[in-house]
Parts: sequence; structure tokens; C-alpha cells
Amino acid sequence: MSEKAEEIIAQTIVGAGVRAVTYTPTFGGNGIFAEICRIRNKALPVSFNEETAYAISHGAALAGVRATTLIKSHGIAKAANAVIDSLTAGVTAGFVPIIIDDQHGIQSDNIFDIRAFLTGIGIPFFMGTPRDIPGDILESFKISEELQLPHAVVVEATETDTTLPAPSRRLPDCSRCYERDVTKHILCPFFCDYQLRVLQAKRAGLDWQHIAKPAIPRIPEALPDKWKPLTAAYSPLFTIFRACRGELVTGETGVSTLFAFPPFHGIDITTYMGGSLPLAIGASLAGMRNVWAVTGDFSFIAAGHLGLPEALQRGIPLKVLILYNGRAETTGGQPIPDGTLEGILGGYGRYVRRIEDPQNDAEMESVLREASTADELRIVVADYRGMQPPSNEAAKKDQGGPHDSGR
Repeated sequence: MSEKAEEIIAQTIVGAGVRAVTYTPTFGGNGIFAEICRIRNKALPVSFNEETAYAISHGAALAGVRATTLIKSHGIAKAANAVIDSLTAGVTAGFVPIIIDDQHGIQSDNIFDIRAFLTGIGIPFFMGTPRDIPGDILESFKISEELQLPHAVVVEATETDTTLPAPSRRLPDCSRCYERDVTKHILCPFFCDYQLRVLQAKRAGLDWQHIAKPAIPRIPEALPDKWKPLTAAYSPLFTIFRACRGELVTGETGVSTLFAFPPFHGIDITTYMGGSLPLAIGASLAGMRNVWAVTGDFSFIAAGHLGLPEALQRGIPLKVLILYNGRAETTGGQPIPDGTLEGILGGYGRYVRRIEDPQNDAEMESVLREASTADELRIVVADYRGMQPPSNEAAKKDQGGPHDSGR
């Protein structure tokens, strides 16, 4: 029996045991997504931003279930930051992005050389042809789980309505146990060299499991003196948060990353600026409970807030902790205009809870406990705007910090 390629692709994805699927609308992808929804007998939500969609699926794969994202070639370019970081952080279960290419520019702003882009960015991939696509998808999941890396398949949009024989292969179900390992999953300068060597070994097909891991720092002892006052200000909050956190806590570039380390153990996975929310949504789709995303105000404004409609339309009771100090802390202390965060949160008022005094243990515990037990979205804003900023010398951009690229 023969069917359209878009139907075969959808059947192959479902037959591979994929549990997390994200999709941003694209020419050539609508039929694939519609068929996945039909097979599952469920109207899956459509994502609004490709970087967010990619990170949701990456979060699910990190948490231990097979995942895919249906994304156009221009969209994978938009998601480049999330893609690069997914290579460094790796995956637990298979993650296969299906990239829909428009080589003829039928519904795109221009013709984009996807092969050159993927090669340059370093993600392994197959350039699929219609007859080979089902096998390419299954082989990509196998490779992804062997290397613990995402592995993409490129599909030409105009070929999705060609006719193919029905797929004859399936993959055994896969549900792998996530194991916390900050040296692998916390992307920060403490581990950069190690993580690069691991990634290079994976790409070369070499043994990477026996590469010596770096020492895990203890804070505040391991920090430069200029960062100790700032972490001291945040420490009371993370001391209480440690007792309220759920199965997984995601973070992103910034000072909050440091609280992944002892004695706090407050964050488990950190990738790009703004990535904590979609990563946490993905972990929730994988079945984890009481998942938290920790973010700075600048990161949340820049990209993190794009995760809020994704959580709401999926009915995920995501918990978000925003460190609100009114500036881009680790890249020079640039101020955030007054009212910017409040404007973004204006439409989410019923879900917002505030910690007015993040040195008041009773207030912090009350707010965090309520958020932790809520069965709907919670956005906890810890207001640090009264805290004195670092000195001008400490805030110079060329001095760097725990994350030069983050907030």
C-alpha cells in the first residue's frame, strides 16, 4: 500500500515511539503535523517561535523521552542558539529535528543553503530523499541515542506529497532515566573545555565516556571575590528554594547558574539565555512533575517569556522563578527600563506571585511553597532592585563573569 510521503513521515515518527512533538507552521510541514495529530487522536498545539519549539523538544529528550521538532530551514537558523547548546548539553533519549527545506523558494523569503548551515553549526544530519526518509528518521534516532546528540533529517517541502510505500520498520519503545550531571548539563565557563572535548569525541566516534570530568566548584569559595557579594544576596532565596524544588530545575546563562553547585544543588540543566522555560516545558512533557525554570529578568524579557503561551496552551503547571534586579547583571550592569518586566507580565497577572523582600525567610518560604503546590502556572518574581549593584570596576564588560553571554 502506498501513501503520501507526509503521511509516511508522520507514521514513522509515531512508530519510533516519539512522545514529544513540536511544530512551527511551515510549507511542507502541515500535512506531517496533521497526520501525527490524526494518529494520536489529539489536537497538538502549534508553537509560535522556532527557538522555543526546538528547546521544548530538547528538554523532553534530555528528560528521557524521544522527541522531534518539525521546523523549516529558516527556522532552524532562528533557533541556532538552542541548537548549538543542545549539542553541548546532549540528550538522554533520541532527539531528531525534521527540517523542512524550501529549495525552490516557493513560500520563503529566499533560498537558503541548509546543508552548508547545518555543516557549519555542527549538528549531524541526513539529507533525506523521499524513498529513504523513513529509514533516515529511524537511523537518526538510533545514532542520536548512541552519541547522545541531536541528529537531524532534512526533507524537501515539495517532496512531501509524493507517494511512498508504507513503512515496515519500527523502533522499540524508549524511555531512558534522566541522571543529574552538572558537568554535562550546566553550560558555563567552569566546564567549557571538558564539554568541548566530549562533543569533539562524540563527533569523531571516539570514546567520550572516559574523558576525565572537571571538579565541581563549591560556592561561594570557588568564585572571584567580585561575585561573592552578589551570590551572597541570592543565597537565602536558593537555600529555601532547595526544599521546594521539584524533579527538575532548568536555568540559563547568568549568575543563577552558579546555584547548580554545592551546597545549593538548585539547578540541573542550563543552556542559552531565555532557554529555561522551554526546557522545563519539555521536561514536563516527558512526565516530570513540579518542574521549575529559573531565569534573570533580562533573560526573561529577551526570550524567556516566549515560553509562557507554550505552557498555557499545553496546560502545563510550569513554575518560573525570576530574579528581578533591573539590570543585565553579568554583561555590564546595563539598566532595564522601568516597567518593562511589568508590561510583559501584565497579561499573566493571575499567575504572578511576588517576593517583595528576598531576605525575609518567612515570606520566601510562603510564596515558594504556594507556587510549588499549585496545579497551574506560577511566576514568582523575587524583587532585588533595592540591592546595591557591583562597583563600576566589577561591572566592566571586559572583566567578564560567570557567564559573559548571559544575564
